[in-house]
Amino acid sequence: MSSQTCQSYPSLSALTHKISRTQQEVCCSVLERMLGSLSSALILENLHHEFIRLLQQGSEPVQSLCLSQLLRVSAESPELLCQSTDLMVGITSQIASPNQQLACMATTILVNIGETPGGLGALYSGPIFETLQAVMAKDDTVRYRVYQLVVQISTISPEALEMSSQTGVLTKLINEMQTDDILLQLNCLELLSDLAQTSQGLTFLDQQGTVKRLEEMMATVGESPFGPYLLPGFLKFFGGLARFHPKEVLSHFQVFLNLLFDAINDKGDPSMKCLAIDTLGSISSTPEGKSALEKQGNTMTECLANLGKIIKNSPSDMRARALVTLANLLKIQVADQTEELLRITQNWFSRICANPFEVIWNIAKQPFSDLKVPAMLVLQSLALTPWGQQLMNNAAGFKEYLLDRAMENTKEGKEAKFHVVQAIAESPTTADIFGRPYYMQVTEFFRQGAFFVQAQSEVAYEES
Repeated sequence: MSSQTCQSYPSLSALTHKISRTQQEVCCSVLERMLGSLSSALILENLHHEFIRLLQQGSEPVQSLCLSQLLRVSAESPELLCQSTDLMVGITSQIASPNQQLACMATTILVNIGETPGGLGALYSGPIFETLQAVMAKDDTVRYRVYQLVVQISTISPEALEMSSQTGVLTKLINEMQTDDILLQLNCLELLSDLAQTSQGLTFLDQQGTVKRLEEMMATVGESPFGPYLLPGFLKFFGGLARFHPKEVLSHFQVFLNLLFDAINDKGDPSMKCLAIDTLGSISSTPEGKSALEKQGNTMTECLANLGKIIKNSPSDMRARALVTLANLLKIQVADQTEELLRITQNWFSRICANPFEVIWNIAKQPFSDLKVPAMLVLQSLALTPWGQQLMNNAAGFKEYLLDRAMENTKEGKEAKFHVVQAIAESPTTADIFGRPYYMQVTEFFRQGAFFVQAQSEVAYEES
């Protein structure tokens, strides 16, 4: 491209002049709008050297402008960006920025680069990786940012995890769990939980002996005065494992099971109880999870009774979480329904409290969306099963309530009820349980959509 053509593009050089921060922010805002009309390839070609210089010498508003443009380039043309080693070194250096926003943008750019095979190789070799190692040595905060970057890249694919593990950064992360710094342990446990959410991450941690080591730490958590602060992290970590491998986790990690059920059953830390409720719902979201939970016997029965108490008598936020978890406990897609699972879920629902259907329906009729919508989720789960439909058919007034559009005045309420109707309309057992006439009414409701309004004709009469 000729120099004359290049001069027609916005220049960033004026931003290094001695102007006030306010003026810089205004200039950056204008330039961001102008640059937004250019393709990422043109931006990189014409502003490449200025980006390198300003990332090193510019003020925070200027660096933010540079990184925001490079973020777009990394999303649209990552293969072009990773070809510039000097620019990639400048971006990597920003992970150590005292400005959290700049550090986050730099991290996101590098994650985008890591999604391409060529970019992944560039990140973990040569000057770029040397810069990454250098910024790690700055302080605990920056080291944690690098751990976060590598974990995010590792979750992309098995190949990305393999290359990440070869750098040794993941091993350093695992070893941080052996330090006495409770805050650092908490942060590392959070990252390990994120890594364990992928199958390749879980396999890696298992091969490294990390899962076994964390279980041992969880078992001795009461011996340390700061141990209880790690309990939410342990619950999240093993809860994530149990979602994907419920049979193995619930049969081998008794310490985790005790922690999970004790948190729900005890009148302890509300935040810990909320996390335990969410974890139970996550585990029960699959047929395998339901079967594994059923094998817990009386412990599960006691937990269900306590879940019912939470639904009836707790702060709204906790009640909403408990309702969502109950919906997960009961939900079985038609393709996954077996006599055993239907028996399990029907028994669980009866253990929640006396007259559980009436309790859930009454909550669904309340005008408050924060409780109405989760209660509707429970009704939707019930609507998928024959025994749930039988409860609905036998409840006086429920069929009329379900088809009465006037009962819902909010968008959230209309959508939530529509999903219940949809579950019934698409169920193969509806006509047999509710009868053919009602099935036709439900099908018509579903066909009309969530926000259908009946048109009313008006006749005007001429005055005499």
